[in-house]
Amino acid sequence: MTPDGAEMDAVKPNSSMNTNHTTSSITGPDAAASVARYQIYRQNRAGLFLPGYRTDSAPEAVEAFLNQAPAFEGSGVRLLDHHDQRMVASVEWRTEKTDFGFPVHRRANRFHDTMIEQLAGEVQARAAMRMELRHEATLTVSV
Repeated sequence: MTPDGAEMDAVKPNSSMNTNHTTSSITGPDAAASVARYQIYRQNRAGLFLPGYRTDSAPEAVEAFLNQAPAFEGSGVRLLDHHDQRMVASVEWRTEKTDFGFPVHRRANRFHDTMIEQLAGEVQARAAMRMELRHEATLTVSV
């Protein structure tokens, strides 16, 4: 009852929320097929993980993950596999003290998938080999 004694009508569902379109008409019929398998997400200062680099190639995704800088010091970086709907790699930060006593963040890559971890080992081995070859080439040129 309202203050003047009139009875209120029953609450009706809001029909303006209904739509006459399908999701595919907005995103396109093959939107799900166009999503890359691997995608890197970086954490912003608000704590949200925003999408970034994406690819269907696991080796490319791992190399990009290893080279991905955080959005700010100590923020998270994650590599997701959209096909399997799970996180396959993430970054953890450990605080260590320098010889002078200053705290510094040290990045530690965590792999939650054995294939991704093996690929990361191969990528890191190639990078180390490239650095060694560059070093040898620099020594050869400077002699």
